[in-house]
Amino acid sequence: MSTKVYNKLVRDKIPKIIKADGKAYNTEILSDEQYIKMLDEKLNEELAEYQESKDIEELADMLEVMRAIIKARGFSIEQLETIRQEKADKRGGFKEKILLKEVYEEKDYSFLLTMRKYLLRNNLLHSNSFPNYVAERRNGRVFTFQEHLRGLIYSQLSAQVQWQRVEQHLKEIDNLFFDYDCDEILKHNSDYFIKGIKMLKCGSRCTANQMNNLAKNICMLQQIEKEYHSLDAYVTSKPAIKIVADLSSGIYKLAYIGTALAWEYLRNVGIDGAKPDIHICRFLGSNRMGICQSPIATKQEVADIMEEISNVLHITMAEIDSIIWSYCATGFGEICTATPKCQRCIVSDYCKKR
Repeated sequence: MSTKVYNKLVRDKIPKIIKADGKAYNTEILSDEQYIKMLDEKLNEELAEYQESKDIEELADMLEVMRAIIKARGFSIEQLETIRQEKADKRGGFKEKILLKEVYEEKDYSFLLTMRKYLLRNNLLHSNSFPNYVAERRNGRVFTFQEHLRGLIYSQLSAQVQWQRVEQHLKEIDNLFFDYDCDEILKHNSDYFIKGIKMLKCGSRCTANQMNNLAKNICMLQQIEKEYHSLDAYVTSKPAIKIVADLSSGIYKLAYIGTALAWEYLRNVGIDGAKPDIHICRFLGSNRMGICQSPIATKQEVADIMEEISNVLHITMAEIDSIIWSYCATGFGEICTATPKCQRCIVSDYCKKR
């Protein structure tokens, strides 16, 4: 004698049909909890069979199982029909064969304008030149090699140091670097610049490495200039994010220039963009303003979000960067810091942390 094991919920008359066929069987009566669980499994089984065969009999089986589930869960067909009709009245049925492909939502970024107003009123908005440079480039300004070198050195000096400390010595820094005359710079060894930066109290733990590679970076800029006829021609030859990749890790890799500092350099010569530093990444993250899904926004998320905000608010990415940075940074707003001062925040209604 052979035995087939099923352990599946069957229709009520199946045991009699098996007996009439001259076969023996073994069954048990399920508890209410087991019964509901098996009904749910049965519905999935019937759905899978319908998806394979597309047969009307499988639809009938699904309907039978659904009727049993409705009754087992204490509902009625009348209740189900009432709810179905209410949904159909509000949202329609499926007669029109509509395929929803995309939904476009214009997000509300007006809180950034509120932040800007607050920062201006309290004289806390960092008055960098990035937005002006962007506007000037759009109006036809061309940046010289010396201005590009200045932009690169400024970006390096911003690394791992409070910019407020550097900003007050920019004139002296310009003098230290001979107003970015390459010939004069290359006449001096790195110790000259390291010592000068430290005397101005503008140094960081990166300074020595940066200055030890200054001549190497100048040579790379000169190579780019030779290939493109000017640095300006190069930085406008492709999307800014690709230039950033070139300079931070690609064919024109500059020593001690990562993604953030590459963005900083480009903004110093009027290329619109946002530096993905910790203030910006944290502010945009899911634990703060919740504009992206990552707790700390990634570099790519920063680039995408800043472009979107710029398109919605019709202001440059450089200005958006300045607003957020000023709201967070030490010596400026100091509100959305590593340990946020939520009680002082004027846009807390938009924040996910509250």
